[in-house]
Amino acid sequence: MNASDSSAVCVPKHITPENASDQAILCGGAPPEFCGLRMLSDISFDTEIRNKLTTLSLSRPNYWSYSASTTRTCALDYFQYPAMMVPDMLSDLMRIICAADPNVRTVFDPFVGSGSVQTETMLLGLDFVGSDINPLAVLLCKAKAGPFRPNQLEEKLDDVLSFAESDESSRREATFAGLTKWFDPRTIYELSRLRRAVRAEPMLWARRFFWVALAETVRRTSNSRTSTFKLHIRTPKDIASRDLSPITVFEEVATENICLLDEQLTALDQQSLLTRRRYQGSIEVYLRSATCAAAKEQRFDLLVTSPPYGDNPTTVPYGQHSYLPLQWIDLSDIAPKLDASCLSTTHEIDRRSLGGSRKNAVKLSERVLCNSPTFRECLDALQHEPPDRRSRAAAFIHDLDACIDPLLSHLRKNAYMVFVVGNRRIGGRQLKTDKILGELLGKRGAKHVCTIARTIPTKRMALKNNISATMNRELILVFRNAGGK
Repeated sequence: MNASDSSAVCVPKHITPENASDQAILCGGAPPEFCGLRMLSDISFDTEIRNKLTTLSLSRPNYWSYSASTTRTCALDYFQYPAMMVPDMLSDLMRIICAADPNVRTVFDPFVGSGSVQTETMLLGLDFVGSDINPLAVLLCKAKAGPFRPNQLEEKLDDVLSFAESDESSRREATFAGLTKWFDPRTIYELSRLRRAVRAEPMLWARRFFWVALAETVRRTSNSRTSTFKLHIRTPKDIASRDLSPITVFEEVATENICLLDEQLTALDQQSLLTRRRYQGSIEVYLRSATCAAAKEQRFDLLVTSPPYGDNPTTVPYGQHSYLPLQWIDLSDIAPKLDASCLSTTHEIDRRSLGGSRKNAVKLSERVLCNSPTFRECLDALQHEPPDRRSRAAAFIHDLDACIDPLLSHLRKNAYMVFVVGNRRIGGRQLKTDKILGELLGKRGAKHVCTIARTIPTKRMALKNNISATMNRELILVFRNAGGK
């Protein structure tokens, strides 16, 4: 389907763009606090995008929650990554924007995570550039970029399994501190055999695919509880009662992932987006912090992303969740210059992420205080709470602000931006990330188009990570880079 085909989004016939526009504020359009940022007459695309998004909001209650209507899993299930975005939501958002703005050719996601935005970009036939500070996220995205050769992978899987089953070496392939805490002897032995087997595969694209399967195998067979994304040891009774063979689990995971790859192959092939089983567009994924500008000059037409919102103790710990799997993967297959310093502790990746370093956070956030009245209100409200509450809020918002200039520098003038964020609670008070981000973008000349509230389905989170008591909705913010060059 062509990216500019506006028929990709269906709206109820009884709702016209005109009456949808009249109700935009009620249905997630520009709230009063953003009115000073909006100049919709500047460009007709703004009105078209706002009206279509509002119409979908009016079409049925909780349209944007997708609690029971997600139809695609190929962007989700290679590995159980924390807090993944909903493919159908991304499809609706991106198709509406692309239908309104025919200039969109390249999509940018500076927090790629599991690669949901990348997959939807490919289904639109567009080019994609993404980055993430988490090496496991980068590996997932590179594996999902293809090539799409399920038959070859089935043959290669047989070779990997044959190698692992016949390997008699007792050498441990991982030597990190805590190895015997997180893995029993049999698991260490079989994971080591699997690592050597994957390493023996000559093709990088196939190794990456199998590294992902090994990562999910590690997640399922370690002594860390799978009911939480944090590293929490199972009870001795639970550990003793488990009888999982990593080689058997790996075969199951790899087979499932090959089926998912085949589904993605079919979806892309139906739209004639493949040449010799390779995606026709350009896919680039980098291991990089969003606070750093790209090494080469690039200009993108659409930004779609979800920053890791929040900074209290219940924040989804992407780095902790990735720590054990990354110990068993050849890091050089993820990025040539990647070293093991990111695994120096279980918290190192999270320390490098947004809000990960709280040293002098309040003092460093002084510029943000000047640019965001809402942020100042949030910090003032925490004045009488323990000091770490203010430092958590300040560290996250400071780092979020530090991302904005590098991100905007890579967007063409009038490029659209979609941010999916949530407002967590710190010290019993809500950190209004959506309003703060809106004010910070507005200070850079960005124009607010609309905001949509969506309920977060609890099934997106592992049981112990369900934070619905403190946050049960996300905000979808749509802006235009009116201040760009």
